[in-house]
Amino acid sequence: MIFFNGNFYNEKIPFRVNEGLMYGQGVFETLKVTDGKIEFFNMHYERLLEGCKILNINFDYSEKKLLNTSNEVININKDFNGSLKINVLKNRNSYDIIISSSAKKYNKKLKNEGYKVIFAENRRFSKNILNRIKSNNYYINILELERAKKLNKNEAIFLNEKDEITEGTVSNVFFVKDNEIYTPTLSCGLLNGIIRKILITEFNVKEVIIKKEDVYEFDFAFLTNSLMRIMPIKIFEDIEYNFDYNYIQDLEYNIINLGFK
Repeated sequence: MIFFNGNFYNEKIPFRVNEGLMYGQGVFETLKVTDGKIEFFNMHYERLLEGCKILNINFDYSEKKLLNTSNEVININKDFNGSLKINVLKNRNSYDIIISSSAKKYNKKLKNEGYKVIFAENRRFSKNILNRIKSNNYYINILELERAKKLNKNEAIFLNEKDEITEGTVSNVFFVKDNEIYTPTLSCGLLNGIIRKILITEFNVKEVIIKKEDVYEFDFAFLTNSLMRIMPIKIFEDIEYNFDYNYIQDLEYNIINLGFK
């Protein structure tokens, strides 16, 4: 089921060419849905508004209206589990909005095995304002993720122009040393992910500059995004981490509880 500009469609939608399509002038949010409940909707909504403001999109949906419409999309399927994608595209002085649901979920088996991760070939520029938002101009991320998969890896991590670690193509990255959690600071050039925000607020995560060579100094590492929540890293380039599965499980359990408050 797809919602487009006030109407619901089963499959195809009547779509116009606009600035959002031609120039990538649009933003999106991907939200996790568990048993028909959307997790952390208010945080996603705030970030969507920030992205629209940066891209000069006159988005005027209230949080309540957007939540009600989103619930209509997912409530077609009772107790839906999967994801919800909200896409806002600039259309002259207005916008087009698309809300769609997907049953796609992360493979639970990978939670036990851990991800295999490499460094991306392309770099982030730390001062690029688009780093702060979920922009439709996302193709570098897709290219790097495709490259990683061709090499039988699960994710690629971007460095910036100073050889500082920033983020993954679809995730934020965290490192653990002596039970202290560290993550790259926003000034390195990365998205302030929803799960990232929660971990920093609730679990005293330290935001620091982490250089490429520093990955050898940590006990283990993990990735986060709204859909997978937390994914341990088993292999990072030529490093094999012995991650603490119980530690990862406890973190995720706490995040789940926060998401359903």
